[in-house]
Amino acid sequence: MDEQLATLWSRVRARWACLAGATATVRVDPAVRYQIVEGWGTALAWWGHVVGGWRDATRNAIADLVFSSTSGLGFNVVRYNVGGGDHPTHRHMRPGGDVPGFQPVPGVWDWSADAGQRWMLRAAQARGATIFEAFANSPPYRMTRSQCAAGAEDGGNNLRDEYVDAFAAYLAEVVAHFRNEWGLVFRTVEPLNEPSASNWKCFNSQEGCHVSRDQQNALIARLGAHLAARGLTGTTVAAADEYSIDDMVATASAYDRTTLSYLSQFNTHSYSGTRRADLRALAAAHGKRLWMSEWGAGAGPHDHNAMAPALRLAEQIRRDMTDLQPVAWVYWQAVEHEQQNNWGFIHADFTGAGDEYWLTKQYYAMGHYSRFIRPGFQILGVDDMNTLAAYDHASGTLVVVYANGTAQETSVRVDLSRFGRSTGSATVYRTSAAENLARLPDIPLAGNSLTAPAPAQSISTYVITALMG
Repeated sequence: MDEQLATLWSRVRARWACLAGATATVRVDPAVRYQIVEGWGTALAWWGHVVGGWRDATRNAIADLVFSSTSGLGFNVVRYNVGGGDHPTHRHMRPGGDVPGFQPVPGVWDWSADAGQRWMLRAAQARGATIFEAFANSPPYRMTRSQCAAGAEDGGNNLRDEYVDAFAAYLAEVVAHFRNEWGLVFRTVEPLNEPSASNWKCFNSQEGCHVSRDQQNALIARLGAHLAARGLTGTTVAAADEYSIDDMVATASAYDRTTLSYLSQFNTHSYSGTRRADLRALAAAHGKRLWMSEWGAGAGPHDHNAMAPALRLAEQIRRDMTDLQPVAWVYWQAVEHEQQNNWGFIHADFTGAGDEYWLTKQYYAMGHYSRFIRPGFQILGVDDMNTLAAYDHASGTLVVVYANGTAQETSVRVDLSRFGRSTGSATVYRTSAAENLARLPDIPLAGNSLTAPAPAQSISTYVITALMG
């Protein structure tokens, strides 16, 4: 409730400032230091499975747009979906959702499977991605109660108890093969995806599996043991990718000592829930790295140029990075199937009709953060709920991202008086209805501050160098 009230009050203040034509003052405090960012990223499900199989020119162009740090979003965190593989007679998965597994029948491994997603994984690595996580949405169908990788008939546990060890062994063997044969090390492996949800039911359009907390304890322990048995010392276990932050608090609190000993990382989605500070404290108390491992949205009429989803994205990033304080922030899938919604940064046709694609306003909004707040930057304290600030101590570079989600133009004054030196100018980038991460004229600093216009429905990034924090 405190977080919701603070957000509401921030919006009210911003609205009053705009109506009054006032300047919003943002004070950046280099003495208030939060998490050091290790990266921004995306899952490859399900777009990697599709786009990775396209002709070279198009798939390389999209890989550049997502992973290149010079011409794209610069994502360095990649989540690879280890498919379970559905029953061969089933035809109910959404376009791209039919990710194949690597063991079509017991004892038989098909390492040629999932060629598209594996291509995109390698393309990400070639463009500078450095942190890789393997994750599973479901066990292979033959290990399930329903014989369907989309979930149980009643939305309950679908992994059969007698297959807990076999599923853990399957994931560990996949991770071992990637390391031993293909030279790619997954830093973490996540055997769960929104396990407390009860809407994972057979014949749904995507893989999913409810996993009770007791069964999670057993599965994580077995997975940790199988990783150790294969000498995978560079890979540890992450959990639990709950849909709700509040569910993640409850799930993490239910893990026993053995389970916690195998975990290096808490993953949460931030679609719902308010207990960001509680989860942050719980991760710190257990000494676990904290990720926001999935979020996405795109409400409203289908429109590649819609600003509303872009502003919603900016609001979510600001709230998560400030209040949850994860070291990595990962979008669901950077490329979405072109259909009647605004999810994703890039839209493409997953049906096989062609390989055309379109950039959305969310793409440019994401770039305001991922292109400039790079790994190693530290989130700093600010006194404005529409602003995120990050600082690179090595270079003295400060990045301030300010979002004006109101219908009125205002201006923003960034107070830099708490830095040891603040002279020179700021490089400015803006996304609005008429601009797409556009480079604008530099703005000179004056009196240890920066003052700039903030048009209605816009996102602005200010990059200031040679500051002494």
